[in-house]
Amino acid sequence: MVNKKVLGLIVVVILVAAVAVAALQMNLFQPAPSAEARPIKIGLVACYNKAEGQDMDRAAKLAVEEINAAGGIYVSEWHTKVPIELVEVNTEDDTPAKAVSPVTQAVTETGVDLLIGGYTSAGTLANQVVAIEHRVPYIITGASSNLVTRRGPQANYGGLPEGDTRRIDDAEGMSYMFHYCTTTGDYSKTVVNFFAEKMKPLLDDEFGFAESRKLRLAILYRDDAFGKGVVSDSKSLIQSNNLPIEVVAERAYPTTATTFQTDLTAVKAAKPDAVYVVDFIANTAEIIKEGQRDVGLNTVYIAVECCEDPQFYTLLGNYGDKQLLESKFAPYAGPPYYLPMITTYVASYQQKYNTLPGMMGADTYDAFYIAKDAIERAGSVDKAKVRDALESTAMDQMLIMTQTGKIQFSTGTNYHEISAVTFIEQLVWNATLGECRSVIVYPETAPVVGTLKQADFVLPEGYQPGST
Repeated sequence: MVNKKVLGLIVVVILVAAVAVAALQMNLFQPAPSAEARPIKIGLVACYNKAEGQDMDRAAKLAVEEINAAGGIYVSEWHTKVPIELVEVNTEDDTPAKAVSPVTQAVTETGVDLLIGGYTSAGTLANQVVAIEHRVPYIITGASSNLVTRRGPQANYGGLPEGDTRRIDDAEGMSYMFHYCTTTGDYSKTVVNFFAEKMKPLLDDEFGFAESRKLRLAILYRDDAFGKGVVSDSKSLIQSNNLPIEVVAERAYPTTATTFQTDLTAVKAAKPDAVYVVDFIANTAEIIKEGQRDVGLNTVYIAVECCEDPQFYTLLGNYGDKQLLESKFAPYAGPPYYLPMITTYVASYQQKYNTLPGMMGADTYDAFYIAKDAIERAGSVDKAKVRDALESTAMDQMLIMTQTGKIQFSTGTNYHEISAVTFIEQLVWNATLGECRSVIVYPETAPVVGTLKQADFVLPEGYQPGST
């Protein structure tokens, strides 16, 4: 009769042997990494000499560091994980004159597998042509003009007339363009709805205005595709939705402008209830300061989401108190955040860079994970396969809220766009910090995440309404 101890030992030996054989078989039948395996080159198209581009760069490096630390991107055709190689595509100030050459070099000389970024609408409309012609997937995380994905046949050329040089007839080339950013129509809808639903009733109550009186809105904007898009979309939304808003002034200024007193004086003469400022960080902050300090236009100013950046808060100082910012990412609103992932991202970003992140970086950070997901599902870096995978993206939302809770690119006439959720923040001066912080004041809730609003909107001290 076999001793129980001996029998137990035999069983253990057999089990160990079985595990060893199984492991050996796995190694024998697991294909070796392909000789073609290499780092995946992703170009970050950014205006590195601007605060917005620097935020994009920091966010991109953080995402790449995280992905590579976890082993990289698995490419099934190569039977292995490979790291991302981040390629700097510096468009300097992102004007059309500066935005094309670096993208051309990245595509034709460096051989990037994919592009992420873009900032100004004008610069991106110019440099995306290179990616369209060379069939390079481009996840555009800036450029709020919807033409960056609608200028082709899939979206009826974005309404551009025949003969317009911005039209692209290359349907296949346009299919490589993806817009992970809100459009001028997306955020203008939030802005005008806020004025109609929240600010007008408050003014009526505070100043005894008749319900029939329309809110008087002035739009002060840079003279480019971005600014013109906001004006066109805002007026269209007001008219089509019969909103109680009257646009009493539209003032365009050159993109090279650095002072704005002449335009602000003209806006003041129109007696607005609010001023919609359409520009980037530096100019928007300057307009809000000059309006109050030099022109005496004591009104409500609202800025666009690209200004959600530490530099904007620093430049504004206490002139930002009780002013408004449309956004889709609110690190200055502080915890509790509306998406749990934001807490982790803000902490990691602050630890690495000793500053709060901005909105442009948040878009960019997400885009690197979108690219990773698409390449892994494609199982290849073949650009057409990656394009197809991007079009079928259905990831859970990350730093940017969407209407469905999923990251998905439309294939309708709003071609290759996302359904982002935007909101309105009010800035509040914090004397202890010597800087403004923000609270979300509109809307009350957001799809999927639920409660969004943190405080009621209030008028700035010394606020002066427009004409009765």
